[in-house]
Amino acid sequence: MKPSATALKAIETAIQIEKDGLAFYTEVARQTSDPNGKKMFKTLARDEAGHLKLFEDARQALLEKGNWLSPEQVAAISPGEFNHPPVFPTGDQAKAIEIPKRELAALQRGLQAEEASIAFYSQEMDKTDDPDGKAMYAYLLKQEEGHRTILQGEYDYLTRTGFWFDIQEFDLEA
Repeated sequence: MKPSATALKAIETAIQIEKDGLAFYTEVARQTSDPNGKKMFKTLARDEAGHLKLFEDARQALLEKGNWLSPEQVAAISPGEFNHPPVFPTGDQAKAIEIPKRELAALQRGLQAEEASIAFYSQEMDKTDDPDGKAMYAYLLKQEEGHRTILQGEYDYLTRTGFWFDIQEFDLEA
C-alpha cells in the first residue's frame, strides 16, 4: 500500500520540528550556567533526538512497506498539504537570547514550541485513520506534554510564580 502524500508531508514536518528542537535544546544547554538547568535541557535534547529517530523510522516504514510503525515498534525506538512554521528558534535566533535572561527566555520559547508541537501532533492524530498512526501520535503527545510540564515547572520555580512540581513556591497568607 502506497502512503498518502499528506501522511508523508506531515512526517517531514515532524522531522524538521524534532531537528529544530534538538538543535535548540542542545544550544540552550551549552549556554546555560545552572547545572540543573543544563541537565534539564540536555535531557530534552536527548528526547528530541529519540523523537527524530522515531519519525525517520516511521517515514522509512511508510515508504518501504506502506505501513505505520506498530505501537511496539514506537515504544522500542523512543524511551517521540501542510505549511507549518518552525516551532523552535534556530541558528542566530537561538543564540540571540541574552544571558542571564536567556534561561527564562529559553524556557518560555521551549513552552511555546512544545505547545505548537502538541497542537500539530493532535491535528495529525485526528487526520489519520490508521490505528498505528494514531497510536504513534498519541505516544508523542504524551512525550511533548511531559516536556511542557518540565519546562513550566522550571519556569515557575525560577520566577517563583506558582508551583514547582506540586510544591507551592509562595505563601498566599503572607
